[in-house]
Amino acid sequence: MKTNKIEITNSEQLIDITESVREYLDQSRLKDGFVQIQIPERTAAVIISINDDWRLQREFFDKLNHLMPKYDGMKFTGWTTSCVKATIFGPSLQVMVTNGTLMLDKNQSIYFVEFQGPGERQYFISSLGTILAENEEASMPEELALIFEKRKAYEDEQEQIKEEMRNEWRLREEQRQKLEAENKDTTTSENSAESEE
Repeated sequence: MKTNKIEITNSEQLIDITESVREYLDQSRLKDGFVQIQIPERTAAVIISINDDWRLQREFFDKLNHLMPKYDGMKFTGWTTSCVKATIFGPSLQVMVTNGTLMLDKNQSIYFVEFQGPGERQYFISSLGTILAENEEASMPEELALIFEKRKAYEDEQEQIKEEMRNEWRLREEQRQKLEAENKDTTTSENSAESEE
């Protein structure tokens, strides 16, 4: 078992702990089994969520606080609201390990979630399963590689769509500027004709 300390700097915070779990995995040389993350804190939880959206932390807490606000009118709800939030998400998480690799999509991470900071917190990591042989290296399981491949194809498709949209916007912008120039020329010609009269 490994103990990790973590410094919470805000009243509510999401902290990506995936790398510390991967470090533990490398050190323990777990091949097939489970990594267990346990948080002995009453106002904290551990979750798996997306890692590719910069709005995650803000929206996560905005939506959660809409359902369970910290204040009931002008009255502070105290520790119980933070504890209830932590209980809903849970103080522990188990992640499958295959061929020495966490079975997570590349757009997923493991997060320590604090609902009543700031302060120092801790979490424990342990594992259960078989160990890699002495000369054996961790490798990506075929099932996970297929998920990554599909994700890459999806991302490539999204990039292609974005590029098509950019090109369409450029074309429309060029047409708009051309039309504006033509209208300006027409207006200038009409004004000149009127002046001559």
